[in-house]
Amino acid sequence: MNSKPDKLMPALYGGIIMALISGIPGLNLINCLCCAGIMLGGFLAVFFYRKETGDPSLPFTAGDAAIVGLLAGVFGAVFGVILSSGIRLAFGNFEARLMGSLFERWATELPPEIWDSIRESLGSPLNAVSLMVSFFTSLVLDVLFGLLGGLIGYVVFKPKAGSMVPPPPAPLPSS
Repeated sequence: MNSKPDKLMPALYGGIIMALISGIPGLNLINCLCCAGIMLGGFLAVFFYRKETGDPSLPFTAGDAAIVGLLAGVFGAVFGVILSSGIRLAFGNFEARLMGSLFERWATELPPEIWDSIRESLGSPLNAVSLMVSFFTSLVLDVLFGLLGGLIGYVVFKPKAGSMVPPPPAPLPSS
């Protein structure tokens, strides 16, 4: 009997794609479109998993796709937090500086409390609490939207009704 391929490697590939999309400043704006980058990672994880099966006679269920998308979300959260923390340590709080410069150009009438909040955000170091909050927020969002992307991948990549290869007939009993 043919066994199903391992789900970890396709999920790892999908998670790395999620992490790159979510962790790179500028590219992470794709996630403003209903977390499209995260769903893309789950979708591509199912694509890689289905490509690894290759044999259309192997069963491929929505549960398989959901598990692959969910695992991709876990990997995406872990690698995404590592990548974004590394970028923040190397280049500082790039996104907060960008937002501050945009506010300075377009919204000069902001209350002083907001300017203080922006300055505090620019100067805040990366600490364990912010890292944990970022990780758990990413974990929840990446798992949910990775799962959704995996299920969308199932709908796209599931075998068509006529393309299934029927199992070979059972041998006739000998008398």
